[in-house]
Amino acid sequence: MKKGILLFLTTLLCLGLTACTEQKTTPPVSGQSSQQEEPDTQSSAEVTDAASTSKDSHQEEPDTQSSTEVEKSQSTNLQELQSDSEDTEAPESQERKLKMLVDEQELDVTLYDTPAANALYDMLPLTLTFEDFGYTEKIAYLETQLPTEGEPDEFDPDVGDLCLYAPWGNLSIFYQDFRNSNGLISLGHIDSGMDMIANMQGNFSVTLSKNEN
Repeated sequence: MKKGILLFLTTLLCLGLTACTEQKTTPPVSGQSSQQEEPDTQSSAEVTDAASTSKDSHQEEPDTQSSTEVEKSQSTNLQELQSDSEDTEAPESQERKLKMLVDEQELDVTLYDTPAANALYDMLPLTLTFEDFGYTEKIAYLETQLPTEGEPDEFDPDVGDLCLYAPWGNLSIFYQDFRNSNGLISLGHIDSGMDMIANMQGNFSVTLSKNEN
C-alpha cells in the first residue's frame, strides 16, 4: 500500500516538473513574437520616411512659386525702367508749316524747331521786302533781331534754305548753293516755288504767315 502511494506521489511530482519545464520554455515564444513584430516597425519607419519625403516635396513647391514671382517682378521692373527711360528721352523736333505769299502765289515753308526759328514764328505775320544779293540769295532785313544763343556758329546752305545772317540781322533765301559761312543760322526750308523766287527781279514783297491748316 505504501509503495502504491509513493508511486502515485512520484508520478504527480514528475507531472509537476514537466509543467514547470513547459512554463519556462514559454518566453522564447514571446521572443519569436517580438521578432515577428519587427517588420511592422520597419514598415512604420518606411511610412514615416515616405511622409517626410512627401512633406519635403510640398515644402519645395513654395520655393518654385517664389522663384516665378521674383522673375515676374524683375520683368515688371525692367519694363518700368524702359518706360521711364522712354519718358526721359528728348521730345521729337516739332517742325511747323508757314505760308509764303510771293507775287500773289502761295508757297509752302517748313520752319525748324530752334530758338531763332521759334522767335521768327512768334513774330508772324510779317511782310518783308526782299532783294537779290550776290546772284545767290534773296535777302530781307528784320526790324527785330532774332536770338542766336545756343545756335551753331556756321552753316553750309543749299538751294531752298531759309537762313538768318546774324551779323547783319537779315533773312536769306538761297536759290544757289553756297559755301559754309560763319554767322549763318538755319531757320527752315522753302518746300515749293523756288524757281519763281530765283526769277524775281529787283525788290519784291513777301508775306510770311502761320499755316493753321
